[in-house]
Amino acid sequence: MNFNYKNILLLLLILFFNPKAKSAEKIFLYKGNFSRSIKIEELNQFKITKTPSNKLKNLIKITNQNDKDLHKILSYKIDVPLKATSKIMNSKIGEVFLNRLSKIIYPNKISNISTSRKAIRSGIILSSHKNNESINLIDFFKEYPNKNIAIDLNALNKALKKVESLKELIDFYSNSPFQKLKDGRSST
Repeated sequence: MNFNYKNILLLLLILFFNPKAKSAEKIFLYKGNFSRSIKIEELNQFKITKTPSNKLKNLIKITNQNDKDLHKILSYKIDVPLKATSKIMNSKIGEVFLNRLSKIIYPNKISNISTSRKAIRSGIILSSHKNNESINLIDFFKEYPNKNIAIDLNALNKALKKVESLKELIDFYSNSPFQKLKDGRSST
């Protein structure tokens, strides 16, 4: 009986005095030799007010972005059901996705893919849980379990080009006249 009380007391002490993992505070952007950082709170204020800080204005200008496009990206919400997302991220295809994503987004100055995968998985699951199974980029950054996030802009641009070409390929095949002929929907 005394043994159970000690275990309960120890568990309570660990729960109340164990420091919680820090969420991200800063994003470091890397593009070749180019390196800049910005606080996540500045991005959040921009998302809320649509007015960029001076530092964000400079970053937008340097990276050839557009205020409206950046605001749209930061505000875009995605439905992320917890159960399905957890299953997908722990599947083989999910591991491939996380491996590729971990080359773009990773804990700053930590180049361990396994650590990066776990951090991304954690950020997605925690932000989904806290935001009624939907997330946006700011929510993800706030739940990322490392103080500093690195984003490789070169790797991001390559990935976006692949996504765009994949989207074009899907559009081509979904609008393909051959499919319409096969289904008997063509007017020819």
